[in-house]
Amino acid sequence: MSAQSARRCSWSPHLAFDAAITPNLRRWVTGDDGSLTARLVAASERFRVARLLQRPQRPLADEWQVLGQHDRTPALTREVLLICDDIPAIFAHTVVRQRHARRDWPFLRGLGERPLGGRLFVDPAVAREPFQFARLLPHHPLRQALQRVLPAMAPLPMLPARRSVFRRGDGVMLVTEVFLPDLLSRPSPGTEAIPYPRYLRTTDRSPSTHTTETKKETTR
Repeated sequence: MSAQSARRCSWSPHLAFDAAITPNLRRWVTGDDGSLTARLVAASERFRVARLLQRPQRPLADEWQVLGQHDRTPALTREVLLICDDIPAIFAHTVVRQRHARRDWPFLRGLGERPLGGRLFVDPAVAREPFQFARLLPHHPLRQALQRVLPAMAPLPMLPARRSVFRRGDGVMLVTEVFLPDLLSRPSPGTEAIPYPRYLRTTDRSPSTHTTETKKETTR
């Protein structure tokens, strides 16, 4: 396998069959086009976001053209774990052109450890394009990034992923979500859209040092 092909995978409008993708996991991956965070909150007692990095870096070989770039000029990159009941459930990877981040997505800079969905799914100016799906093998760069944080994921032959483009004004944001083994057995709350929890919504005035952790018993 060439170095170039190792950096790419086949993204498709449909999630291909794989015996390792249980019916429950498939419901998580192919569920509604609303907020995954809202579904995770509904399926867990405690939810939090752990930010792994947020800095300019070169987009992946299968990302820069989606962003509308002419080359692999560094883009603002954000990576987080979405954690349910102290177990990582999702590895999320977001890229946006730096000039678009300043102009169309200014909240990114101060988002900290709050969920991205707290802005995307409450802003009527944001539009989402249909999902693309893939099965990520261990050599894929996103798997490599995940395995540096969670080495136990390295032996897994495949992890399902999806990605979608968000648009706000002329700004393009690409969000990729990698589904981890916790969701093999964590019951999916269904396929219908779940309203985004009001207590997770963020504003430009929210403090950038805020860390999100929700508990069922403290919410209404």
